[in-house]
Amino acid sequence: MAKIDDIFHDFAAAFTGAVGDAKPIGFPHKLRREALDLSLGSLKQVDIYLSYLHQQQMQLSDQEWQTTVLYSGAYVGEVIRSETNNAYHWIDYNDYMPTHPELQAIIPERSTPTCAFLVNDKGVMSMPLNKVARAIDEGVGNSVQFFAHVYITKEKDT
Repeated sequence: MAKIDDIFHDFAAAFTGAVGDAKPIGFPHKLRREALDLSLGSLKQVDIYLSYLHQQQMQLSDQEWQTTVLYSGAYVGEVIRSETNNAYHWIDYNDYMPTHPELQAIIPERSTPTCAFLVNDKGVMSMPLNKVARAIDEGVGNSVQFFAHVYITKEKDT
């Protein structure tokens, strides 16, 4: 399986504002980018931002939604990687799914929220992009900080 860690690291950097020519995310002025330091604590700011997007989701263009899901999901994943000494790696949907046919009914197609997964050497799979999409679309109950905490703790406990 091809690892695409560098690509998602760059997407996370775009979310923080470190990439000047990146496609715009939705409502960037509502994100406290200066607080984004790849720590678990920084995800509190991401949760606040995603909560605002949930309230304003009808104002997001399709392109803004896709870019926001991709970049902010990459940031959540990179926090997990950073906090676990890079125990997880990004794997493209098209590389992962052929070896996991049991997931085909649950994740039938590649889309922005399912285009890549985080997977560790023990086979634990995480979907940070999907979690972000759910936070925007569904709101309450989809904390990315809690989500990341679960995967970080799971890795540190094993």
